[in-house]
Amino acid sequence: MDFTIKKKHELHIDVINMVDVFLNLLIFFMLSTSFISSPGIKINLPHGKGDVIIKPKEDLRIDINAQGTIFYGKKQVDLSGLKAALAEVAKRAPDTLVIIAADKDVLHGRVVQVMEAARSAGLHKLAIATTEQDAGK
Repeated sequence: MDFTIKKKHELHIDVINMVDVFLNLLIFFMLSTSFISSPGIKINLPHGKGDVIIKPKEDLRIDINAQGTIFYGKKQVDLSGLKAALAEVAKRAPDTLVIIAADKDVLHGRVVQVMEAARSAGLHKLAIATTEQDAGK
């Protein structure tokens, strides 16, 4: 008769390899993520307080820099080219929201010209892009 006590083997899961894999995935995703929202067009937006609009994919953005140059789809366009492009968008989706991101130093008349181009094309939902105003100001 064998009266020796047999030891039960405890299960041990080695998590070091799993941690290594997770760290590698974290580093990969951090390096592959791009945080640039609109490269190439420098616009200094005015500060304002208003509602936050979450921009769905079907909405479009028109940028106006400090010199009054109009950019649509990151390409420079003149006012007549903008009207033609907006007319095509209005045929496909007349409920499209037009977000105008104008530099704070651009003349008010230039912004109104862009707004009129959108309205004449049949796009009546307009929004002005601003940056969030500081609480102390």
